[in-house]
Amino acid sequence: MTSSHWMAPSALASLDGGSFSFPATGTIWTVRTPSRLPPRTGAAVVEYAEAFEAVWSRFRPSSLVRRIADGALGEGPITVELPAGSSIMLDLYDRLHAASHGRIDPLCGADLVELGYDPQLSFTVRSGAAERIGAFHGRGTWTDVVRHDGDRLTMSHPALLDVGAVGKGFLADDMGEILLAHGIEEFVIDGSGDLLIHSRKPVRVGLEQPGREGIVVGTVEVTCGAVCGSSPHRRSWGTGLHHILDALTGLPAKNITATWVVAESCAAADGLATALFCADPEQLAQAFRFECVILSSHGRASVSRGFCDLPGQIFTA
Repeated sequence: MTSSHWMAPSALASLDGGSFSFPATGTIWTVRTPSRLPPRTGAAVVEYAEAFEAVWSRFRPSSLVRRIADGALGEGPITVELPAGSSIMLDLYDRLHAASHGRIDPLCGADLVELGYDPQLSFTVRSGAAERIGAFHGRGTWTDVVRHDGDRLTMSHPALLDVGAVGKGFLADDMGEILLAHGIEEFVIDGSGDLLIHSRKPVRVGLEQPGREGIVVGTVEVTCGAVCGSSPHRRSWGTGLHHILDALTGLPAKNITATWVVAESCAAADGLATALFCADPEQLAQAFRFECVILSSHGRASVSRGFCDLPGQIFTA
């Protein structure tokens, strides 16, 4: 569950002429614009979100990733043509997997199922899961199982892909492209805290403290770019069990309560907000341009060097 929300009254006034909400990816999306969205534009956004889930949702039995994992497309190698532009997300996963030394990996979907975050939302850890989860126990990895050439994806055998680390951000970026193509040049797209902002005036974003709705640990102002936060607070189902995994061990990440990332694209910000739970920020900074805030389980905030140069502030120690 992400933990950022936009809150600047001055920018809000200029972008609150139209507010359009719809369900997708297990949450409520909101698009705010200076004036009401034309019906055809709203319909195009919703249709694109539906098409995205038809390919990538691991919770839908009919989705492409589920049919691959269930063996409906054969025992492998399995080659599929993905929607145009999917290579952007696949390339980003290549970079995240490399920069995190394998700790970010879409094949950790199988680990989430073992730990109870399955399509049925049983929230029951499967017997013997500890001996099967993670790359350390032999679960296939992104570089071993998956190849892609542009939008063509090939998997050596059936396996469950989970693009949750990047998917919402990637979807937000594409929604933004749809709005721009329809002549909408100012907007805030909010995928439950993953924010893509295009505004003439700075939009102040509050970094919400997990478990304390409406209470922020800081703010940052963005005119054009993305702010994404990540926290296990609302997707946890037992002691130490939540949805943000270290793909090497298959276990939920420890010691971090929340992260926030400011980046040019929402996909990158989304993926990096997840990666910061288990990867070295300095190693990630060698491969990506971003600024961040990391809130430890002890309530202490660490900020990147450049974050202090952005308009905004941190209220905690």
